[in-house]
Amino acid sequence: MNHRIILEPDQEKLFRELVEAERSVPRSERQPFLIANTMGPPGVQLIHPGWVDHDRRVFEGDIETLARARLVAIASLPAHVNGFYVTPEGFEYYGELMRRRGEPIERLQSVTRDYIQNPGFQARYPGAYAKWAKAEALLWSGDSEGVYTTIGHLLREAMQDFATALVERFPPPSIEQDKAKTAARIRAVLASHKISKTVHSFLDALVGYWGTVSDLVQRQEHGGLREGEPLGWGDARRVVFQVAIVMYEIDNALAP
Repeated sequence: MNHRIILEPDQEKLFRELVEAERSVPRSERQPFLIANTMGPPGVQLIHPGWVDHDRRVFEGDIETLARARLVAIASLPAHVNGFYVTPEGFEYYGELMRRRGEPIERLQSVTRDYIQNPGFQARYPGAYAKWAKAEALLWSGDSEGVYTTIGHLLREAMQDFATALVERFPPPSIEQDKAKTAARIRAVLASHKISKTVHSFLDALVGYWGTVSDLVQRQEHGGLREGEPLGWGDARRVVFQVAIVMYEIDNALAP
């Protein structure tokens, strides 16, 4: 963006919540936030399918500040109802905000993300890391069905690259040659590795979960066509986070 934006902390927090509420609704079903001036405590209430805290009061001046910054646009709706929607500039600024933040809830989970970004992990799994990082960057900057399916494609390849790198580091006696069968390949590595009984039980369950995450990633790549359900930003966030978690846990357990 080509103009400097200055927001108070509460205004920035409200803006992030507005973007995330809008992204939680499939693009084909989106609508403006309605501003309701109701009786009660100071402030206005917001009505929107992605805004779950309906009783919350918002300072209307904060909405006007966001509008002056071109992060939202005020919309005059029928029946003299006021509303607003997040602008393309707003989505772009949200991406900038999230790239600057490193807090656990705001950008996945900081411990996991830091581990994945560690030079050691990148050296052990260069292909997997590069593709996961691209998917993670798209998560904060993109907001379309095309971006969501690209995220799924990148994560599917990241999981395959991770499993392949694992097989190359710890070659098991026998291995599934089909790179797409990542759970079987990882299970073979774990079965041949010396791990404590308790941790091995955990990892055995984790590989089962890896398979579930792989199913979610495939759904993401295919745009939810099989289920007949449109993908949303929450679906993309889930698969990016969960792929990071399973890679983190497996690599950490096998670390010398």
